[in-house]
Amino acid sequence: MVGDVAKGEADYNQYCIACHGPGATGVQGLGKSWVTSEFIKGQTDDQLVAFIKVGRPASDPANTTGVDMPPKGGNPALNDQQLYDIVAYMRSINKP
Repeated sequence: MVGDVAKGEADYNQYCIACHGPGATGVQGLGKSWVTSEFIKGQTDDQLVAFIKVGRPASDPANTTGVDMPPKGGNPALNDQQLYDIVAYMRSINKP
């Protein structure tokens, strides 16, 4: 599945911005920056969608914020196409 950057940015601004901040630059103690993320760079689109679907609990050793990332960012209504759109937006701004 291929994502649409513009739709992904719109979805980001509606569903992800509260934790990851304007321009996905991160919110200290809440959501990591997508701009400088080596994690994003090292994952395939399918792996990122799978990650977003399950989230990352605070108890996960790889969680460095100490805050749960809920499945689908807390919005169970997000469908696969929307997740691929969000991943396309991630890719467009990720510049590590």
